[in-house]
Amino acid sequence: MRFGLALLSVVSLWALPAQAGKVESVQELLMETCKKKVSYEQALVLIRPLYLTCVPGTKVAVGEKCQVKCLKPNAGAVIGR
Repeated sequence: MRFGLALLSVVSLWALPAQAGKVESVQELLMETCKKKVSYEQALVLIRPLYLTCVPGTKVAVGEKCQVKCLKPNAGAVIGR
């Protein structure tokens, strides 16, 4: 039980910095493109559509009047191989 809790805390603390740069990138992009300031939590939610589920080279709708470019770096990237 203790080992499981220790492992969970280590994994959760390790995963937080991995998203920190992306959150800041999303916040900066929205400020530059849409003149819109978003909170850390809102930017964290936007990581998925802007980095993971979009098609590179397309625009992603963020809000009603804001569209930003997809931030996925490579269309041919295969994850897990």
